[in-house]
Parts: sequence; C-alpha cells; structure tokens
Amino acid sequence: MPLELITAADALLVHSSGGKDSLVMLDQVATWAHQVGCTDKIVVVHCDLGDTSEWPGVRDLAERQAARYGLRFIAIDSEDGLLGLVEKRGRFPDAARRLCTSSLKRDKANVLLTSIVTALGLDRQAVVINCLGIRSSESPARARKLPLAIDTRTSNRNRLVITWHPVLEWSETDVWERIATEGLEYHPAYDALMPRLSCVFCVLAGYTVLVRAVRLCWALGLPLPEKYTELEARIGHRFKDQYSLADVVVEAAKVEADEGPLKWRCGDAIRAHLGEDAAADYALRYFALAT
Repeated sequence: MPLELITAADALLVHSSGGKDSLVMLDQVATWAHQVGCTDKIVVVHCDLGDTSEWPGVRDLAERQAARYGLRFIAIDSEDGLLGLVEKRGRFPDAARRLCTSSLKRDKANVLLTSIVTALGLDRQAVVINCLGIRSSESPARARKLPLAIDTRTSNRNRLVITWHPVLEWSETDVWERIATEGLEYHPAYDALMPRLSCVFCVLAGYTVLVRAVRLCWALGLPLPEKYTELEARIGHRFKDQYSLADVVVEAAKVEADEGPLKWRCGDAIRAHLGEDAAADYALRYFALAT
C-alpha cells in the first residue's frame, strides 16, 4: 500500500518538527519513495516557531535531516512564535484550545499547500499526501487516529488532501531502534532526556518534564524561564490551571540545589532506551555517515 500510495500522489508533504517521530517517519517515507523513484514528489515542511519557543538548532537540524535524502526543504516562519501568540491573546493555550498547533503550524502549512498545488499546474484535481509523524501510543486522542484519511477540511475542487500517519503503530522502542540502526541525527535535547522535541515549555507537558526543561534552559544559558514567567505576571494568566510556570521554576531551583546543574552525554537517549552497546554502535554509524 505505501508504494502504491506514493506512486499515485502528485505531491507528498512530510511535516517535520525535527523530533524523533518525524525523523523516523521521514526516513521511512523517503525509503519507500526511493524504491518507486518518486523522491522528487516529496517536500519536507518545517514550521519554525522561533527562538522563544523552540530549542536551539531545531530548524537547521530539520534541514539536515531532509538533505540526507536529497529532498526539497521549506521552512515556514511563525513571526513571534508561541510567546508572541500568548502575548497577543492574553492567555496560554491548553489541551482543549491548542492555538499553537492551529495558528502556528496547520494554518501556515495550508498556505504552502495552496502554492505547491498551483505550481503543479494540473488540469485536474491534485492528489496531495500530508505525512505526519504521530504515534498512537502518545495519547488517547492519537490512538483514535486512522492510518489514512481524507482531509475534508483542506480538500477542495483543486486538491484531494489525504492525511497519512506512516508510523502510527510504532512503539517508542521501534523509533529509537530505527534511529540507532540507521545512524539518524537527532536533537541533543533528547540526550538531556527530554521526552519530546516540542516547544521548550509545552502546555501538554507534565510537571516533571517542565522542571527538566527549565533546568536544560539554565544549562544552555537560555533566558526563556525568565521571559515566560514575566509574561505570566504581565498578562495575569497561569501557564496551566494547576500551577504556574513560576512554580515550576521554583521547583527546578530546588532540584538544582540538591543535584547540581543538569548534565548529559552524547548518546544518552540511546543508552536510556536501548542500552550501552546500542549507544556505542550508534556512535560508530553516525560518525561514519557524518564524515
């Protein structure tokens, strides 16, 4: 089915956050496309949320990940990122109102979709595949997703848009095994044991993850904890209903006092998920490919 789907498509948009799931999804789709000689159909799309929202180097990493397969890469700027969106609206997003996803990613990607379809110059309805690297084990909502579905909201008389989740049934172990086996480059935030490469302070992240994010900011010399807590105070809206980001910063300071600054080594993500031998093998593969 994947080979037939890629062959039938006029264009495939591979949405890349630079994170681990979109990385293995990109590797899988590019592999399939290469088998049927259709890599020219792929456009890797990265929505850049800016340095007030994302970890350093994410955009460059996403571009390098696409370049590994010789694929076209387009980055979409989001103006002021999550921080600017919150400032403008006077409140943080939450699980029920994920304004960051709709305003900073989906809406902007749809504008690009229109330009790509126009450039095809077809005299018929174009078939466009939107490839998303989500996995069912991440949340109950994602577990209800279908591997393949027509996007009725985005489709129109000019384009039939199909949403495809190529790694929907992959486990987290599957993801790290593919990264390790293929020597794929991932973001060092994972080595600091951040579970996802989302916004630095994601409204969907748990308390302990946010505490670790604050500590990682301090280790990297990023001023984001101060920026976000100042914004909280200015707009009078807490980061989460249960607690403020200022509370998270206080807790992070306590952990730092007990444990010292956050430290990590290259390959710690592989070690944590697959063991020391896998980390050593990954280092050999990665550096061999890099040189």
